[in-house]
Amino acid sequence: MLDYKQELKAIDDLTKRLYDSICFKPGEKPPLRTLTGIFIPEGFMVNNDDDLPVIMTVSTFTAFYKEQIAEGRFQSFHETEIKSKTEIYAKIAHRFSTYEARFDINEKEPIAVGINSIQFVKVDDNWKVSCMVWNNQTEEMPIPGEYL
Repeated sequence: MLDYKQELKAIDDLTKRLYDSICFKPGEKPPLRTLTGIFIPEGFMVNNDDDLPVIMTVSTFTAFYKEQIAEGRFQSFHETEIKSKTEIYAKIAHRFSTYEARFDINEKEPIAVGINSIQFVKVDDNWKVSCMVWNNQTEEMPIPGEYL
């Protein structure tokens, strides 16, 4: 029988590790290698902010992110979950994870607010991410109150 509280705790912990894997302070580098252990090998990430989705493997995303940092496009980054809604059935789960992103953790206003749609699968008794799709909020497409 599914212990919903235990499964939700495991997904909460994995989601925190996911966010932590892309965050870093000035003079540091993000622990991007963590992403490989969070996703299934075939997992992918989709940025759906533009007209067409940008679909990336975890290694493609990691390489792109490292390149952005190396080129000095930003010296730190912090993204945090501010609200979530998770649904679990058997060995699959879905989470709508509302986030705020900042270049500096101490900035009052975020540079972006959006939703990560995260799909989880249970593999060998552990939860893994199979796919993450995100979309930043815009004036034309505000986040509904239930997700804030």
